[in-house]
Amino acid sequence: MRINGNFFNFMNSSFFNRSSMISRLLGSRNAGSVNMPDRSRVNQYSQTYMKDGVLYHKRNQGVSKLYTREGTLEGTRRRRYPHERKTFYSGQEILDAIKKYDGYMLGYDGKTAYFQGTKNIYSNTSRYPVESRPVGEKMYFNPADVNAALGIHNPKQMSVKDNEVRFDSYSYYQFQGRDGKNHRVLSMGSSLRSYTFADFNNYTYDKEAANYADFGDRLSKNSTYGLEQDYSQKEIRSRLEEAGIQNGFFTVTVGGNSQTYFMSQNEKVGALFTKEAYDRRYNMLVSGQTFHLDKFQPGQTVTVGGKEYVLNEHKGIDIEYGAEVYLGVK
Repeated sequence: MRINGNFFNFMNSSFFNRSSMISRLLGSRNAGSVNMPDRSRVNQYSQTYMKDGVLYHKRNQGVSKLYTREGTLEGTRRRRYPHERKTFYSGQEILDAIKKYDGYMLGYDGKTAYFQGTKNIYSNTSRYPVESRPVGEKMYFNPADVNAALGIHNPKQMSVKDNEVRFDSYSYYQFQGRDGKNHRVLSMGSSLRSYTFADFNNYTYDKEAANYADFGDRLSKNSTYGLEQDYSQKEIRSRLEEAGIQNGFFTVTVGGNSQTYFMSQNEKVGALFTKEAYDRRYNMLVSGQTFHLDKFQPGQTVTVGGKEYVLNEHKGIDIEYGAEVYLGVK
């Protein structure tokens, strides 16, 4: 094949010269930086400023919140990346969406995490949902932004007040485990979990946190039967005492779930009784149903919970509500 010599003259022409017209149009940037803006133009698109205690950084792709004066990461506002054509939502926007729908599901398309709300579908014969259908748009987000909005960088400490253990919804909590190390759980909606929001493939199993979350979550949902199958009575008492719970009535609250129990001093019986179970036993003592047999007579002294009481004319006793009723009756 014969190549025209004029081709080589064309290659050496000013068309491919660095000082050619195309080079002048691109500006005086170095080779390989065609996509980089001129330094003289950067300030037209970039600005950092403080407003309402939040540090903002303005750029041509949107506005990113940085840190508050207290050092709390705020996440990012909605922004769109031209090359991906996806709208990204801030951590707080995702949390607001979670509260809006009956449920939600998380997805991962290989590059980006997304959220989508779900709606419960009920049948005409059941009050429980038979299926859950996705509704609304897919909301793309950065999991780190949502974790920051949940307080992962500044986790709360579990509080015990008036014998109530409370976990606020949509918050991270830190506790010291039996190994002396700090562990973290997440109160999400009305459930405790040991993994962070949208871990995907980055989750590392923490047995101490998993047991802690499981124990508290079951109590808040009144799942004492399953709890007693997996934990001994001694273990249940020990965990409650470590949390600061004393004998008598106590309440466990996780988000919207809240249950009240009575912890008995009698180690020969179950450690926990629901408030409903306590009320039934208490009413039987007060009404006289417990002492209905002929061997018990009005005016007779009986012992309940280690204390002596005198039977009234109805064979009932005047016992204070909340007193120990499981320590023995004789």
